[in-house]
Amino acid sequence: MNTNNQWLKQAKQLCAQIGPEDGVDPRLTNRGYHKCKRDYKTQQLCREAQRMLSLTLGEMHSSALEALDIVEVIAEGNGEFLRIIVATNDLTNESDELKIINALQQAEGYLRSIIAQSVKRKRIPALRFSVVNAAEEGTKNAYTKSY
Repeated sequence: MNTNNQWLKQAKQLCAQIGPEDGVDPRLTNRGYHKCKRDYKTQQLCREAQRMLSLTLGEMHSSALEALDIVEVIAEGNGEFLRIIVATNDLTNESDELKIINALQQAEGYLRSIIAQSVKRKRIPALRFSVVNAAEEGTKNAYTKSY
């Protein structure tokens, strides 16, 4: 019984102290783990999209798309869009770049369906494309044009 009384005294002392979160609904406090979970899932989606797109582009019957390499997939707009950064060695002028972008935009529905089958999500973000000249730039962050 003596240990029970000591515990009650300590509990009363702790309850009497005013803390920074007193009077705040615990459901409204920022615990921080939700953001990490969302970021983890977004990064997981980007990795899976990059893997599936790199496999799919090699099997496309378009000469403009077969030579492309997926450099990176980045989530943009709070997860509303996936920025697909592709690299090619055959980029000599702007008309080649536009040809590649047009081919990618025409295949966007098919590419989204491939991503949807692999990740099994209800909604797949829209795709946006950027082209990088792999021969000149050699870095992930050197974008030429974004569409």
